[in-house]
Amino acid sequence: MQSTRKTLPGRDYVDPAIFELECQKIFFKSWYYAGREEQAATPGQWFTIDVAGESVIVMRNDAGRLQAFYNVCRHRGSRLCDEAAGHSKGRITCPYHNWCYSHQGELIATPRIEENELDRSELSLWPVRVDVWQGFVFVNLSDEKPITLRESLATHFDEPLRFERFELNKLRIGYRVENIVNANWKIVMENYLECLHCPNVHPELVRTIKTYQTGWVIEEGRDDGGVSLPAGGTGYSPEGKSNLSIMPSMTALEANSIYGGAIPPNVSLDIGATGVMIIQLLPISPLQTRVIDTYLFNAVDVAKVDFDPSPVVDFNELVAKQDFAVCERVQKGVASRAFSHGTLAEKDIFVYEFVQRYLKLRDN
Repeated sequence: MQSTRKTLPGRDYVDPAIFELECQKIFFKSWYYAGREEQAATPGQWFTIDVAGESVIVMRNDAGRLQAFYNVCRHRGSRLCDEAAGHSKGRITCPYHNWCYSHQGELIATPRIEENELDRSELSLWPVRVDVWQGFVFVNLSDEKPITLRESLATHFDEPLRFERFELNKLRIGYRVENIVNANWKIVMENYLECLHCPNVHPELVRTIKTYQTGWVIEEGRDDGGVSLPAGGTGYSPEGKSNLSIMPSMTALEANSIYGGAIPPNVSLDIGATGVMIIQLLPISPLQTRVIDTYLFNAVDVAKVDFDPSPVVDFNELVAKQDFAVCERVQKGVASRAFSHGTLAEKDIFVYEFVQRYLKLRDN
């Protein structure tokens, strides 16, 4: 009999000191999923992302290159942009004293301050590293030069680089849903990584994907990571079917399957033939996580006047709400003084892999 594998101790899910340690060692040093490249498609277009309390602006500059900056004015520290997204014409203007910055982050105007009083060349916005993979934008707040985004993706146990064959960069946003979950971000991620709960918690899901009835996220006899939909099915929906366009890059077997993968610390992907669900985790505190579900579809479908993703979205959001409810139940339980740690079974293997990766990053 193998030795018992343990979860993290209860303290790691509730302690503000642990959360602060995660900010310093994980969120601020890892490649952190921010959004899709199309959210800043043209010069001057930008969106903001919260990285565990640090606000970052992701912007397309005038040369067409994606850049990222701390959302902080260099004058007196005012927040620059309050909205989630926007489009500036020529400059970003601070609402406090009207200091102005170019789309490249350079300080270009300081009203009511003498021209020679400041060296504007030394007062550009503080930069943040940014990179793109398959249309997914990641930022990295590390003070030291990190490994590249691609090198980082190659280290993940769910092997996200294998999804490049699906050409996810060609998909477009068709729907977004935001929820506040009263649970630690690790509980939400761990729930995603196992399906022992699926027969109890997701009766609709296991009727569609038979593999999940066994508690496994892996289908026996397959080595591509996919799980089968009902015969002829091409959609993540109650019947496993969809009227939307199939990704041209998919084989017949792939089109009849669902693929999933986590990219810790804050994103996971569910990939079907006609759409992709991005589950983005934005930790707020040890006890609360904002979850953004972004749905991607073929660009030709999204552009249609009668585009209707509701069968896919409604089904996924039903499953998501069921997950959120059990995550909040777990959050209450791990706060108990009795919970020193939990136990991981064989089918919790990916939870175990996540815990080991987490501890390596946090404690080194």
